[in-house]
Amino acid sequence: MKHLILTAAALLAGTALAGETMASMSFESLDKNADGVISVSESVADKTLSAEFATADANSDGAVSKEEFGKWQASAKPQAEPVKPDPAQ
Repeated sequence: MKHLILTAAALLAGTALAGETMASMSFESLDKNADGVISVSESVADKTLSAEFATADANSDGAVSKEEFGKWQASAKPQAEPVKPDPAQ
C-alpha cells in the first residue's frame, strides 16, 4: 500500500510539473486574430509561452507558428519512462 501511495504521489507531481513546462492553452485559443501565428502580444495570455516565447519562436521571426508551437510543446513534455507496478503488491 505504501508503494502505491508513493507511486500516485510521484505521478501527480510529474503531472503538475508538466503543466508548468508547457502552454496550458491550445494554439487556436492563443491565436486570437486567427492569422495562423501567435504574436508576442497574444502569447501573454499563457504565462509559460510568454516566458519562453523566444525558444518557441524557432526561426526568430517574431511569431510562433502552429508547427513551432507543437514542437515547443513536445520538447517541454517530460521524457520519463512509465512506472511499472510492483507485482509484490
